[in-house]
Amino acid sequence: MRTTIFVVLFVAYCVLQSSAQLLLRTNSVADISAISLGTNLKNPSYGERLSLEESFFYRKRFNREDREKTVYNIFTIYKKNAVVGFCPYGIDIDMMSENFERSKPNTFRYRNKIRMGFKLLFETDPGYPDLPLLYYLNAEFYGSYLYLPHSARGDQTTKARKGSFMAFMLVTPGSFNDFVTNASTKFLGYMKYNVGSAWIKAYLRQGGSITYTGLYAEFELNPKGYGKNKVESSKDTYRGITLFGGSEYQIQINRISINFGISLTTENH
Repeated sequence: MRTTIFVVLFVAYCVLQSSAQLLLRTNSVADISAISLGTNLKNPSYGERLSLEESFFYRKRFNREDREKTVYNIFTIYKKNAVVGFCPYGIDIDMMSENFERSKPNTFRYRNKIRMGFKLLFETDPGYPDLPLLYYLNAEFYGSYLYLPHSARGDQTTKARKGSFMAFMLVTPGSFNDFVTNASTKFLGYMKYNVGSAWIKAYLRQGGSITYTGLYAEFELNPKGYGKNKVESSKDTYRGITLFGGSEYQIQINRISINFGISLTTENH
Protein backbone atom coordinates (compact mmCIF):
# COMPACT_ATOMS: atom_id res chain seq x y z
CA MET A 1 0.00 0.00 0.00
CA ARG A 2 2.78 2.43 0.93
CA THR A 3 4.64 1.57 -2.28
CA THR A 4 1.51 2.29 -4.34
CA ILE A 5 1.03 5.67 -2.66
CA PHE A 6 4.68 6.57 -3.26
CA VAL A 7 4.48 5.61 -6.96
CA VAL A 8 1.29 7.65 -7.44
CA LEU A 9 2.84 10.70 -5.79
CA PHE A 10 6.04 10.36 -7.80
CA VAL A 11 4.16 10.07 -11.10
CA ALA A 12 1.95 13.04 -10.19
CA TYR A 13 5.03 15.10 -9.33
CA CYS A 14 6.72 14.23 -12.64
CA VAL A 15 3.61 15.05 -14.66
CA LEU A 16 3.14 18.39 -12.93
CA GLN A 17 6.83 19.23 -13.20
CA SER A 18 6.89 18.41 -16.93
CA SER A 19 4.68 21.37 -17.80
CA ALA A 20 6.87 24.35 -18.64
CA GLN A 21 4.26 26.90 -17.62
CA LEU A 22 3.07 25.14 -14.47
CA LEU A 23 4.38 26.53 -11.18
CA LEU A 24 4.64 23.83 -8.50
CA ARG A 25 5.37 23.88 -4.77
CA THR A 26 5.54 20.74 -2.62
CA ASN A 27 5.47 20.56 1.16
CA SER A 28 6.24 17.38 3.12
CA VAL A 29 5.71 17.35 6.89
CA ALA A 30 6.22 14.66 9.55
CA ASP A 31 5.92 15.10 13.30
CA ILE A 32 5.46 12.93 16.38
CA SER A 33 5.02 13.17 20.14
CA ALA A 34 8.35 11.71 21.31
CA ILE A 35 7.28 11.46 24.96
CA SER A 36 4.11 12.32 26.85
CA LEU A 37 3.53 12.20 30.61
CA GLY A 38 1.24 13.54 33.29
CA THR A 39 1.93 16.73 35.21
CA ASN A 40 3.04 14.53 38.11
CA LEU A 41 5.74 13.15 35.77
CA LYS A 42 4.17 9.68 35.86
CA ASN A 43 2.60 7.32 33.28
CA PRO A 44 4.91 8.17 30.36
CA SER A 45 4.10 7.11 26.80
CA TYR A 46 6.32 7.25 23.73
CA GLY A 47 5.94 7.73 20.00
CA GLU A 48 2.31 8.86 19.92
CA ARG A 49 0.27 11.00 17.53
CA LEU A 50 2.29 10.47 14.38
CA SER A 51 1.35 12.90 11.61
CA LEU A 52 2.39 12.72 7.95
CA GLU A 53 1.30 15.15 5.24
CA GLU A 54 2.19 15.69 1.59
CA SER A 55 0.84 18.78 -0.21
CA PHE A 56 1.07 20.02 -3.79
CA PHE A 57 0.42 23.70 -4.60
CA TYR A 58 0.17 24.33 -8.34
CA ARG A 59 -0.94 27.02 -10.77
CA LYS A 60 -0.23 28.36 -14.22
CA ARG A 61 2.10 31.31 -14.39
CA PHE A 62 -0.21 33.61 -16.38
CA ASN A 63 -3.96 34.02 -16.80
CA ARG A 64 -5.78 34.65 -20.06
CA GLU A 65 -4.81 38.33 -19.94
CA ASP A 66 -1.11 37.38 -19.59
CA ARG A 67 -1.03 38.63 -16.02
CA GLU A 68 0.68 36.65 -13.29
CA LYS A 69 -1.77 34.46 -11.40
CA THR A 70 -1.80 34.59 -7.61
CA VAL A 71 -4.09 31.66 -6.74
CA TYR A 72 -2.70 28.16 -6.16
CA ASN A 73 -4.70 24.95 -6.43
CA ILE A 74 -4.03 22.40 -3.67
CA PHE A 75 -3.92 18.61 -3.48
CA THR A 76 -3.02 16.93 -0.16
CA ILE A 77 -2.92 13.49 1.44
CA TYR A 78 -2.30 13.05 5.16
CA LYS A 79 -2.41 10.99 8.32
CA LYS A 80 -2.99 12.88 11.57
CA ASN A 81 -2.99 10.67 14.63
CA ALA A 82 -5.60 8.00 13.78
CA VAL A 83 -7.25 10.07 11.06
CA VAL A 84 -6.47 9.45 7.38
CA GLY A 85 -7.66 11.84 4.70
CA PHE A 86 -7.03 13.72 1.50
CA CYS A 87 -7.84 17.07 -0.05
CA PRO A 88 -8.87 16.61 -3.71
CA TYR A 89 -9.10 20.36 -4.21
CA GLY A 90 -8.25 23.55 -2.39
CA ILE A 91 -7.17 27.10 -3.12
CA ASP A 92 -4.48 29.32 -1.63
CA ILE A 93 -4.76 33.03 -2.46
CA ASP A 94 -1.95 35.57 -2.22
CA MET A 95 -3.88 38.75 -1.48
CA MET A 96 -0.88 41.06 -2.00
CA SER A 97 1.41 39.88 -4.77
CA GLU A 98 1.82 42.96 -6.98
CA ASN A 99 5.25 44.50 -7.60
CA PHE A 100 6.12 47.29 -5.20
CA GLU A 101 5.80 50.82 -6.53
CA ARG A 102 7.08 53.84 -4.66
CA SER A 103 3.71 55.40 -4.06
CA LYS A 104 1.82 55.83 -0.79
CA PRO A 105 -1.17 53.59 -1.70
CA ASN A 106 1.21 50.67 -2.26
CA THR A 107 3.50 51.07 0.78
CA PHE A 108 1.53 48.60 2.90
CA ARG A 109 2.11 45.82 0.34
CA TYR A 110 5.87 46.27 0.65
CA ARG A 111 6.03 45.17 4.30
CA ASN A 112 2.93 43.02 4.72
CA LYS A 113 1.56 39.82 3.21
CA ILE A 114 -1.90 38.35 3.57
CA ARG A 115 -2.92 34.85 2.44
CA MET A 116 -6.25 33.08 2.59
CA GLY A 117 -7.20 29.53 1.69
CA PHE A 118 -9.77 26.77 1.64
CA LYS A 119 -9.53 22.96 1.45
CA LEU A 120 -12.21 20.37 0.79
CA LEU A 121 -11.43 17.28 2.89
CA PHE A 122 -12.46 13.64 2.95
CA GLU A 123 -11.47 11.96 6.23
CA THR A 124 -11.89 8.65 7.98
CA ASP A 125 -10.78 6.88 11.14
CA PRO A 126 -10.32 3.08 10.89
CA GLY A 127 -11.55 2.87 14.48
CA TYR A 128 -14.99 4.09 13.36
CA PRO A 129 -15.98 1.81 10.43
CA ASP A 130 -19.70 2.69 10.58
CA LEU A 131 -19.53 6.44 10.11
CA PRO A 132 -22.50 7.99 8.24
CA LEU A 133 -21.46 9.08 4.74
CA LEU A 134 -21.89 12.77 5.57
CA TYR A 135 -19.35 12.54 8.39
CA TYR A 136 -16.52 11.76 5.99
CA LEU A 137 -16.81 15.23 4.50
CA ASN A 138 -14.86 18.08 6.08
CA ALA A 139 -13.26 21.40 5.16
CA GLU A 140 -10.58 23.86 6.25
CA PHE A 141 -10.57 27.64 6.09
CA TYR A 142 -7.41 29.54 6.96
CA GLY A 143 -5.80 32.93 6.80
CA SER A 144 -2.39 34.37 7.63
CA TYR A 145 -0.77 37.77 8.07
CA LEU A 146 2.99 38.30 7.70
CA TYR A 147 4.89 41.45 8.62
CA LEU A 148 8.34 41.93 7.09
CA PRO A 149 10.92 44.35 8.53
CA HIS A 150 12.98 46.67 6.37
CA SER A 151 15.96 44.26 6.37
CA ALA A 152 13.90 41.56 4.65
CA ARG A 153 12.95 43.62 1.61
CA GLY A 154 14.12 41.52 -1.31
CA ASP A 155 16.86 39.79 0.69
CA GLN A 156 17.35 36.06 0.00
CA THR A 157 18.83 34.97 3.32
CA THR A 158 17.05 33.61 6.38
CA LYS A 159 19.06 35.80 8.79
CA ALA A 160 17.66 38.94 7.13
CA ARG A 161 14.16 37.82 8.15
CA LYS A 162 14.92 38.67 11.78
CA GLY A 163 12.06 40.73 13.18
CA SER A 164 9.38 39.20 10.95
CA PHE A 165 6.06 38.40 12.59
CA MET A 166 3.26 36.04 11.51
CA ALA A 167 -0.28 35.41 12.78
CA PHE A 168 -2.26 32.40 11.50
CA MET A 169 -5.74 30.98 12.09
CA LEU A 170 -7.40 27.80 10.80
CA VAL A 171 -10.89 26.42 11.42
CA THR A 172 -12.39 23.05 10.46
CA PRO A 173 -16.18 23.20 10.85
CA GLY A 174 -17.11 19.72 9.56
CA SER A 175 -19.23 17.18 11.50
CA PHE A 176 -16.35 14.67 11.46
CA ASN A 177 -14.66 16.41 14.40
CA ASP A 178 -17.81 16.18 16.51
CA PHE A 179 -18.11 12.42 16.05
CA VAL A 180 -14.52 11.16 16.24
CA THR A 181 -12.72 11.70 19.56
CA ASN A 182 -9.20 11.74 18.08
CA ALA A 183 -10.13 13.85 15.07
CA SER A 184 -7.66 16.14 13.34
CA THR A 185 -7.42 19.83 14.16
CA LYS A 186 -10.72 21.67 14.59
CA PHE A 187 -9.12 25.03 15.39
CA LEU A 188 -5.55 26.28 15.24
CA GLY A 189 -4.27 29.73 16.02
CA TYR A 190 -0.64 30.75 16.38
CA MET A 191 1.72 33.69 16.43
CA LYS A 192 5.42 33.42 15.69
CA TYR A 193 8.39 35.76 15.67
CA ASN A 194 11.60 35.40 13.69
CA VAL A 195 14.89 35.67 15.61
CA GLY A 196 17.21 35.03 12.65
CA SER A 197 17.21 31.60 11.04
CA ALA A 198 14.58 30.40 13.53
CA TRP A 199 10.98 31.20 14.45
CA ILE A 200 9.56 31.06 18.00
CA LYS A 201 5.91 30.01 17.85
CA ALA A 202 3.16 29.97 20.49
CA TYR A 203 -0.12 28.29 19.59
CA LEU A 204 -3.53 27.09 20.72
CA ARG A 205 -5.08 24.04 19.04
CA GLN A 206 -8.37 22.20 19.39
CA GLY A 207 -8.15 18.53 18.36
CA GLY A 208 -11.43 16.67 18.79
CA SER A 209 -12.39 17.11 22.47
CA ILE A 210 -8.85 18.02 23.62
CA THR A 211 -7.36 21.53 23.75
CA TYR A 212 -3.60 21.91 23.31
CA THR A 213 -1.26 24.83 23.97
CA GLY A 214 2.34 24.79 22.87
CA LEU A 215 5.60 26.64 22.45
CA TYR A 216 7.76 25.63 19.48
CA ALA A 217 10.99 26.60 17.77
CA GLU A 218 11.33 26.24 13.98
CA PHE A 219 14.83 26.14 12.48
CA GLU A 220 15.20 26.93 8.77
CA LEU A 221 18.35 25.10 7.65
CA ASN A 222 18.76 26.61 4.17
CA PRO A 223 20.55 29.97 4.70
CA LYS A 224 19.39 31.18 1.25
CA GLY A 225 15.93 29.68 1.49
CA TYR A 226 14.22 32.79 0.11
CA GLY A 227 16.33 33.04 -3.04
CA LYS A 228 16.01 32.09 -6.71
CA ASN A 229 12.45 33.39 -6.96
CA LYS A 230 11.06 33.76 -10.47
CA VAL A 231 7.66 35.26 -9.64
CA GLU A 232 6.58 37.99 -7.24
CA SER A 233 4.19 35.85 -5.18
CA SER A 234 6.88 33.36 -4.08
CA LYS A 235 9.42 35.85 -2.68
CA ASP A 236 8.32 35.29 0.90
CA THR A 237 8.08 31.51 0.78
CA TYR A 238 10.94 29.54 2.33
CA ARG A 239 12.36 26.58 0.39
CA GLY A 240 14.40 23.89 2.09
CA ILE A 241 14.38 21.81 5.28
CA THR A 242 12.86 23.04 8.53
CA LEU A 243 13.32 21.26 11.86
CA PHE A 244 10.79 22.05 14.58
CA GLY A 245 9.96 20.95 18.09
CA GLY A 246 8.89 21.99 21.53
CA SER A 247 6.55 21.33 24.43
CA GLU A 248 2.79 20.92 24.34
CA TYR A 249 0.23 20.84 27.15
CA GLN A 250 -3.09 18.95 26.88
CA ILE A 251 -5.42 20.96 29.08
CA GLN A 252 -8.31 18.57 29.80
CA ILE A 253 -6.15 15.58 30.75
CA ASN A 254 -3.18 17.44 32.28
CA ARG A 255 -0.48 15.88 30.15
CA ILE A 256 2.72 17.38 28.81
CA SER A 257 4.42 16.15 25.66
CA ILE A 258 7.67 16.87 23.84
CA ASN A 259 7.15 16.89 20.09
CA PHE A 260 9.55 16.92 17.15
CA GLY A 261 9.12 17.18 13.40
CA ILE A 262 10.63 17.96 10.02
CA SER A 263 9.34 19.81 6.98
CA LEU A 264 10.68 19.97 3.40
CA THR A 265 9.47 22.61 0.93
CA THR A 266 10.49 22.66 -2.75
CA GLU A 267 9.34 24.72 -5.72
CA ASN A 268 10.27 25.43 -9.32
CA HIS A 269 9.57 29.16 -9.15
